[in-house]
Amino acid sequence: MLTAIDQIANRNHLQIIKATVPYLPEREQKMISCLVKVLELRNVMRFFSHPPFRLCSCEGESDPPGLSELLNDIRSCCDEKERQFIDQFSGMMNTLELYAMMAGMEMPGDGEEEERESEETGDL
Repeated sequence: MLTAIDQIANRNHLQIIKATVPYLPEREQKMISCLVKVLELRNVMRFFSHPPFRLCSCEGESDPPGLSELLNDIRSCCDEKERQFIDQFSGMMNTLELYAMMAGMEMPGDGEEEERESEETGDL
């Protein structure tokens, strides 16, 4: 899977050229590999030299992507052990978000206790 920056860098069928490298003689492998990297760099520089430029997985949306979207994209580039770590981290994040949401909710009877205490002390 190509990332957004890889898609920009690998225009002009550079992926096809990369696929041919193992079939070339050793001397040409080195030369073509370096040429491909130079062309990738040129493509990225061209992209960023013509505003407006935007690398975003949520093009057209008003809100930028959140941490969970970022982790999901990173996960696709990871090995199994790293994916497990990201999954654990995502689970902890979800738990903390749920806790924060529940902590922000007023539970039945929450205000009544404070009301009674203020009446007893005379605070209103």
